[in-house]
Amino acid sequence: MAIPFKEPTPPLRIRSADEISALDAHFDKRDVPRSSANRLLLASWNIANLGVQERSDSACKVIAHILKRFDLIAVQEINDDYRSFTTIVKMMGEPFNFIMSDTAGNDERLAYVYNAHKVQPGNLFGEVALRPREYPKRDVRVHYRKNRKNQVQIFKNLRYTPFDRNPFIGSFKSGEIDFVLANVHLYFGKFQQSSKEEDRLKYARRVLEIYALAKWANDRSSGGNAWDKDIVLLGDMNVPNMENNEATISALQQFAWTAVGLYQDSGLARTENLTRIGGSNLGNDKTYDQIAFAPTSLKNRIVKHGVFDFDSAVFSNKWRELISTQTHASAVKAFNPYLKRYLSDHRPIWVELRSD
Repeated sequence: MAIPFKEPTPPLRIRSADEISALDAHFDKRDVPRSSANRLLLASWNIANLGVQERSDSACKVIAHILKRFDLIAVQEINDDYRSFTTIVKMMGEPFNFIMSDTAGNDERLAYVYNAHKVQPGNLFGEVALRPREYPKRDVRVHYRKNRKNQVQIFKNLRYTPFDRNPFIGSFKSGEIDFVLANVHLYFGKFQQSSKEEDRLKYARRVLEIYALAKWANDRSSGGNAWDKDIVLLGDMNVPNMENNEATISALQQFAWTAVGLYQDSGLARTENLTRIGGSNLGNDKTYDQIAFAPTSLKNRIVKHGVFDFDSAVFSNKWRELISTQTHASAVKAFNPYLKRYLSDHRPIWVELRSD
């Protein structure tokens, strides 16, 4: 069961018009494109605890404005009580609409929000549920530190545990391109660096979920009965970083899939951060959220991509108040609860595709 973020003290009165103006300036500063002909703006955003904690209309308007910048958005962490989500979509206005899943693990739903003038839903929607004979087994290497030394634990022949939240797949068309999306919020478990073996095992389960997802997508994309070979995995994959010894990103890369943060004309390459802005979390140091393309021609349509750090633009008066009396680290610690409670602890990630 999801636990709501606490109301910060003192609470913040949000003036949505001011925040929207600041966001528009920041969109341009970060070179986030505007919706245009012959381009598709595809995004993913984990809007933390959406429906778990009460959000004011002003906060919902700010969220709606961020979403409206894009043409097609995969949304994660919508609660069983979906009223806040539908309120936000209504605030987005015409021509935006949505398609939503039922609840799964942690009482969460997944959804697609789309601009009906630019995007047409297709005939394929469903969930990814592997059959027992498809459950993968593999060795999982977990890197951690103990007694100030780097350690490696190998969990031998570890068997996949079914998805905590089944990925939500949907087919779409925009302009001259059509594709299948798999909207995911994968298992988190524990951190890789945990001192406890039982916690490292939970991290290994996360690795297996990512591997199982990538293997399913690769099998479907390369199979003869695929609805569409152009498959895109996107959402909160809980990939902490892209370092060489990071088992989660290795599981995603194994089938030659291209994560937008790793995209180069020459193919797959490793980088420290998802974009030049940094991570998709408020701490700016984790690449939990990903968009990954099948090894098909669709990836050749990538124009640009990024992470939108809305947290650098909103609630500026509160930030100035905090930074005037505290160290930077203390101000960040005091400021983040406002972002989490009213907006999210994840940043949207996006990619622009040629659709002509």
